[in-house]
Amino acid sequence: MHVSKEFFGLTLGGVLMTALPVFAQDGLASSGSGGVTYFAGIGLANIKAGEYVYDGDRKLSQLDWESKGVKTGTIGAQMEIGYNWRIKGQIDVGLGGNGYMEDRDWQDASYSGWTDQSLHDDTELDRYVNLLIEADRAVIDNGSTRIGLGGGIGYTDVKWTARGGSYIYTDVTLHDTVGNFADGEKGISYEQRIPTLFLSANAEQQIGKFKLSGTLRGGASFASKGVDDHWMRDLHFTDTMDIGPMMGAAVSADYQFLPSAALYVAGDFQKIFKTRGDAEVRDTVTGATDSFDDGAAADYQSITVSAGVKGSF
Repeated sequence: MHVSKEFFGLTLGGVLMTALPVFAQDGLASSGSGGVTYFAGIGLANIKAGEYVYDGDRKLSQLDWESKGVKTGTIGAQMEIGYNWRIKGQIDVGLGGNGYMEDRDWQDASYSGWTDQSLHDDTELDRYVNLLIEADRAVIDNGSTRIGLGGGIGYTDVKWTARGGSYIYTDVTLHDTVGNFADGEKGISYEQRIPTLFLSANAEQQIGKFKLSGTLRGGASFASKGVDDHWMRDLHFTDTMDIGPMMGAAVSADYQFLPSAALYVAGDFQKIFKTRGDAEVRDTVTGATDSFDDGAAADYQSITVSAGVKGSF
């Protein structure tokens, strides 16, 4: 099921604005400690994804999608919910960006190099949404140093569309057909939808008005989807991935310039390792379908740097 970024914005906002105050009344009242911090920021992200087609162990096709310097907006909240527990939620949304795509095919098993290639400079990032909800419990907390262990869930939705571009194809002899697609002509769209589950370890150190924080995450993606539309061929592909390993890391530095306000800079890294899965293809004109067990694979990586403000009460 496709879930839009508007849905996630409403969901996260509802969870943070209604559920967290309930925790504040119950958990905090019983433990005698806590606080709520809201934050918002802007940033830049480098995002890339790989799309693969296989026949057994033989790779038939690889499409590399990438966007650099994507403008992002972030909103979120963090709350101490009592008994040394903390919950945090945030959503990152791409505010538009361009990209690049390279498509290569290996149609001749006797030749180790690619037989067909197309390059697409006119590639647009249609959507980028990254959602994270995480909870942890402090195992060490002496007021200036905090170390916590926990886990959480995440969801990433990223989509590109490639238009125009140039190609080198193999018709009769190797690389004998060279040309260009019409400028602006829609060629291929590709979307990844990636749910994740992870365990995490968090550390914080307060040094005067500065607070340094770091997080390590490790877990797995599950039920990930890859959705590909080949517009010139009227083909719609849906790839369903197996469970795959993921890792992530985050760092941040806060400067408390008012008792209830701080400036922050942060960095975040996420990687979903290459994972195989099943593919289904549908002809959008005739409706004919076919499926290929273990015929697809995908991977994903993002790096984000952001800055913003935090307010607490």
